[in-house]
Amino acid sequence: MRIPMVKFVESRPFANPESAARKLAEIARELTCAQGWAYTGVTNTAFLRAGGNVAEYGAGIAHGIAYGLFAIDTSGTRITILETLVSCRIEIVEAR
Repeated sequence: MRIPMVKFVESRPFANPESAARKLAEIARELTCAQGWAYTGVTNTAFLRAGGNVAEYGAGIAHGIAYGLFAIDTSGTRITILETLVSCRIEIVEAR
């Protein structure tokens, strides 16, 4: 009797929507401090390069919006991080 091969699948780092939202917040913080918002395409690209996939990105965005971390404008092209907007502006003023 032959035992079938078993594939070992690595766990996805952003499979949990909360961890995906945290990573998106980290990415967006780096991008939004200069102008207060970032393009969703740029955050999506950075998230995919960090090891996430499209479904995890969508779940992270939905989780972030539901918990008040992100706001996306009506056109859907810009993302604003709500929790750190004030601290980013303080960092910019101190840097000048």
